[in-house]
Amino acid sequence: MVLTPVVGVYGVLEKTEEGWHKAEALIESVQKQLSSIGMDVRPTPQLVAEESSALQAADFFKKEDPDLILAVIVTWSFDHLSLQILKRIDRPLAILAVPGIRSGSIVGAHQLGSYLTDLGIEHVVHYGPPQRADTYTGIAAYARAAAVKRRLELGKLGFVGRRTPGMTPIAFDEVEITRLFGPEVLSYGWEEIEVRADSVSADAVEEQLQRMKTLAGKVESSDQALQKSLRLYLALRGLSEENGILAIGLGCYPHYAGIACIITGLLSEDGIPTACEGDMNSAILMYLLQQFSGEPVHFGELLELDEKENTIVTSHCGCASPSLAARAEDIALSPVRLFERGVCIKFPAKASQNVTFANLVGRKGTYRLCALEGKAVQTGMVFEGNPVKMKPDLSLANLLEVVNEQGFGHHWMMGYAHAVAELKHFCRLSGIGGEFPV
Repeated sequence: MVLTPVVGVYGVLEKTEEGWHKAEALIESVQKQLSSIGMDVRPTPQLVAEESSALQAADFFKKEDPDLILAVIVTWSFDHLSLQILKRIDRPLAILAVPGIRSGSIVGAHQLGSYLTDLGIEHVVHYGPPQRADTYTGIAAYARAAAVKRRLELGKLGFVGRRTPGMTPIAFDEVEITRLFGPEVLSYGWEEIEVRADSVSADAVEEQLQRMKTLAGKVESSDQALQKSLRLYLALRGLSEENGILAIGLGCYPHYAGIACIITGLLSEDGIPTACEGDMNSAILMYLLQQFSGEPVHFGELLELDEKENTIVTSHCGCASPSLAARAEDIALSPVRLFERGVCIKFPAKASQNVTFANLVGRKGTYRLCALEGKAVQTGMVFEGNPVKMKPDLSLANLLEVVNEQGFGHHWMMGYAHAVAELKHFCRLSGIGGEFPV
């Protein structure tokens, strides 16, 4: 499901300036364009022209609870009116200046932006004709970032088991995750999940078993292995639904290698992004990319770099969502490589003109995100798992320079949409470092 940000809109003006009488038509145009690009728009019933109407706007926004507030600068206007609103409801502010040599809109927007910068209040300033959809491209990206941040702040993350031994960079501090990104982290042992799985009905497991056999072109895992994984999958899905868990870090290697693989893909397909090997930072990143794209996200690693083609092959052992397969008939349910047990869901991934490749690592004081855009091109089963061949919009040499110099990690997520603009805003809204190589 594609994210729909809630955007509160108000027009601010000064009635001694030219053009103020066009305010209502201007706000209607803004509302129409924002709605057409997927925003849930909540305009104030009144224009803001003095302190009383600013306070009324603040009360309206407190009731409507938007993710982002948009100030449409109809004419030059007093900057303290917008501050009165922001003092009463703490939301990021987008400022839109519109053309008009005699209205002073651009002047008012820059004056307000300068004031908010000195106060340390989060905002962006944009300019463009109100009737054109492309005027709102940057505002929409900002709104999506703000909306995802709020949903993360108000939600919960799940962690099961332990992170993989020997992968020290994926160790995480749940208190820091809550402080920095907002969500509470709920931790569970596998033994708790096993007990819960024992209570899942045989009929529910059988229904999932038949669904998976119908879905796959080839089934090489045993019914017993499938039933084990599907029982755990249903237990985790129920736990997530009961507790409002947004995303999960699933500690799987080595004890649950193969057993947890198909669980990861199916939970992500259900809208609960799930990261392998107990990597909570990657679970957060998967959640971001899934919200921005409306599709499940690939969990992978940099396995091969082809400098001639300027392509990257990324994959993992077979933990991707079935909807990401290039062809349904290529889906195979097979034991995990190396351990030869359990159930992986294996297929070459689909191609796309728009993908984002990203990595999130760090802890208190060092959190950093790297993201770049490109496309996914057709590939075969070049690695036993879910291979994706990604062609970035920059040279591999430039990418590796950033990765190596900034110490980015080995787990890379790929989302099926261009989302660098949103990720840039998310980094700033969260106060973490961002690298976006070109």
